[in-house]
Amino acid sequence: MIFKSKVERHRTKVEKRVASLSTEDLLNLVDSYLYTVGRELSNWRRYEQKAYLDEAKMASDAVHAIVETIMERALLNVRKS
Repeated sequence: MIFKSKVERHRTKVEKRVASLSTEDLLNLVDSYLYTVGRELSNWRRYEQKAYLDEAKMASDAVHAIVETIMERALLNVRKS
């Protein structure tokens, strides 16, 4: 029998911040971050500077953390029902 090792994963600053916010706040925040991703990619297309891609990446990481948190909360609510 093969056992999977348990790897402890440390939460990032974004994940910690996201976990402390209400779901309603997260939904508002994700709109802002999605806009930021689009804006920074448009700026990169215009100016081709790496800083724009870095900003887009950070915003997309935040979107990912928010969506993961909302999914976890949704699953917890389904299990409680």
